Amino acid sequence: MTYLFGHSASETDRLLRQARIFGPYTRRLFEDAGIVPGMKVLDVGSGAGDVALILGDMVGTSGTVIGIDINAELLETARARADAAGLTNVAFTVGDAASAALDHDFDAVVGRCVLFFIKDRPTVVRRLAEHVRPGGVIAFQEPGNATLRSSALPPSPLLDRVWRWIMELYGRAEMDLYAGLRLFSIFKEAGLPEPQMHLDAAVGGGADWLGYEYIAGLVRTILPRLVDHGVATAEEVDVDSLADRLRAETVANHGVVTTWSFITAWARK
Repeated sequence: MTYLFGHSASETDRLLRQARIFGPYTRRLFEDAGIVPGMKVLDVGSGAGDVALILGDMVGTSGTVIGIDINAELLETARARADAAGLTNVAFTVGDAASAALDHDFDAVVGRCVLFFIKDRPTVVRRLAEHVRPGGVIAFQEPGNATLRSSALPPSPLLDRVWRWIMELYGRAEMDLYAGLRLFSIFKEAGLPEPQMHLDAAVGGGADWLGYEYIAGLVRTILPRLVDHGVATAEEVDVDSLADRLRAETVANHGVVTTWSFITAWARK
């Protein structure tokens, strides 16, 4: 399927903010799944390298992380970040995980927000699992979307409007709003054991919370599609002021905001 969010500089910025907010939840998933030093791990849909960097730290110098993604330009960012972090155990390759030649001795295969954009998920997960040794780990973190919407207390009319825009675009683009919950059946259809699962959302308030920029960053990334699909006009969205308006509304009400959610699932082969 087409990557709905595109490959712009603003999308790279959004992914970096997402890593700052959700990185601890992703690390917890890998800890629960049993990622330990010395492992060889495949990171599917590696993007700007956020997940691979977490893994590189977890597997240590005795381990190896291979990140694969179809976006060669974004992987240059990932390589630069790995070099800056001194992670010599992390490498990246350009390719489609559904068809690329892969080693067959991985201790784990993982991905964050990648199955959401794949049509035949059980087939892809089954293929990836074939490259994991017996007893190895399969772990994914995917959007919860309709499972747990973003919300605010007191209610935020602006956040509600943003969420309606996002959900309407996903619906018109035929994206799966229940991708995270489907991880259970995907694992089963791929011939894997029933996965252990968890749901996370970031929560924050006050003037310094990064979540306002993160929420606005997604809207900035999808703005051309919002306009093309007739969901909203650029004037309605006013993306350049969106984060500041979300912040001002929340702070003025002494409020708190949640981001959209992510669902994690992992199992051993």
